[in-house]
Amino acid sequence: MKITRPVRIVVITSPDQIDQEWINRLAHEPEIEHVERVGSLAAGIGIVQKTRPDIVLVDRDLEQTEATIKQIFIGSPSTVCLATATQSSMQVLRRLVSVGARDVIAKPIVHEDLMKSIRDTLSAEFERRTHTGEVGVKSTRGKLVVMVAPKGGVGTTTIGVNLAVALRQISGASVAIADFDLQFGDVGVHLNVYSKHTLADLLPLTNELDESVFARVMQEHAASGVHVLLGPDSPEIAGDVTADHVASIIDAMRARYAYVICDTWSFIDEIAEELIRSADELIIVMTPEVPALKNARAFLEYTQRENSITGRTTLVLNRFPSVDGISLQDVQKHLRHPVIASVPSEGHFITQSVNRGVPVVIANPKSWVGQSLVNLAVYISGDSATTLMLMQDQAARNADKPSAQPQQKRGLLRMLRGQP
Repeated sequence: MKITRPVRIVVITSPDQIDQEWINRLAHEPEIEHVERVGSLAAGIGIVQKTRPDIVLVDRDLEQTEATIKQIFIGSPSTVCLATATQSSMQVLRRLVSVGARDVIAKPIVHEDLMKSIRDTLSAEFERRTHTGEVGVKSTRGKLVVMVAPKGGVGTTTIGVNLAVALRQISGASVAIADFDLQFGDVGVHLNVYSKHTLADLLPLTNELDESVFARVMQEHAASGVHVLLGPDSPEIAGDVTADHVASIIDAMRARYAYVICDTWSFIDEIAEELIRSADELIIVMTPEVPALKNARAFLEYTQRENSITGRTTLVLNRFPSVDGISLQDVQKHLRHPVIASVPSEGHFITQSVNRGVPVVIANPKSWVGQSLVNLAVYISGDSATTLMLMQDQAARNADKPSAQPQQKRGLLRMLRGQP
């Protein structure tokens, strides 16, 4: 049967499988309007809930496929789910159909078989909905991720920009990054994105932030599809921005994007406090050095006293491991908080990336630093990432060595504790 209307499909697969030949071929079918490739289970489920595609095709191992389809079916029983499977036994078929799969396509995938399954399933679903008169549901709000660094110069913008691009890559979802370093923000530089339209344009319009306003002010990063809200182009404009402005802008952005990443400056004011309170995910970036760790601990103690963090807190240790840096064990001990991810010190890749305005997850995605940032994005998307602490052989050997001479190390730790 021929498909009579354009079809939107979400393919949930593994991060390293989003460019499979059968997906590329599917995307070029004239009957298919759009194919969204997602490399994260949690992000894929979020996209399904937000966009309500015509078909969801889950291409993971059997257990993950079963769990994903079950979760989609429970949340939205009318969603049409197809599955792939390397085994075509009756037992596998029963397992997947019992949790909500409409059909199971055997791997390796034959394009004609896949298209027949899509056509037949959509035909049956159209007849069912014609008789039941089902309608869609309202979309959900996007996830707000706020980047903070109690000490400047630790690489917060670099991590935030790469996180935004990696989230776009693995989830296929709509992603925006907003530069709330209101005096000297560098998000545009890192992405090689420039415009006369900035966050300042939104200040007099916070009560009327409609699609036309965002279409004019938001800039699209051509290589990734991430939308960018540039910071003001003049430092004195920072004084005109209020917490109410920020709340309105963030609320409007979360209604339009699945992920909103906010880069901030290195001190706490009403702007930072508003973002911290609103964040679903607060990412605190630091380096394995005494000044950065001292400030990180002070920041954590302050937010605990003020009870200002309502979302999840994620500590990211940048430039780790490093020569003579403090060990991970000592960092966690003195911060009294686990470090969720580390990003290695690969200066040549990062320097080249920033100078060219090309994020490292695009320029060198297979590098150690690139893979670390992709894994951080997988974690932020909601998946359970088991390789957030990626280690190369040489780095692992270096990490096993004393990070400083015993006497020197004791002095560093006393300074971290604030002792003379």
